[in-house]
Amino acid sequence: MEKEIPDFYPMPMFVKLEVADLARATAWYEEALGFRSVYAMEGMAHVRGARYQDLMLLAGGAPDGPRGRGMTINFAAEPEALDALARRASLAGEDVEGPILRPWNARELVVRDLDGYVLTFSAPVDTNRSFDDVMKDVQA
Repeated sequence: MEKEIPDFYPMPMFVKLEVADLARATAWYEEALGFRSVYAMEGMAHVRGARYQDLMLLAGGAPDGPRGRGMTINFAAEPEALDALARRASLAGEDVEGPILRPWNARELVVRDLDGYVLTFSAPVDTNRSFDDVMKDVQA
């Protein structure tokens, strides 16, 4: 079977993450989260989950060096994708929280990767609620 070529589109935003082992990190994103490899070159790999869930993984630093501390990457997600993503990450033995309902009208899945980066996949719960109504609940 021929490998699917990801869509080309201008990325409005993406994050570059320094990883200890590029091949291992790339494989982890593919296996644990179902990301696809868009391209790879010496010292760098571009991986993608759903549309606009793009990451650049960069080889660098000592394997035991500090990475990921205090950093959370938030991705918009389709509501129906969260449960399957949580099962996939859990089966890979990863640190998974959720999906959990949040007071800001979101259902979120939180996963920690091999290098300590925290990834949050967030989906709206009720798209008919106004921002002001959501903020009233958050502030209550």
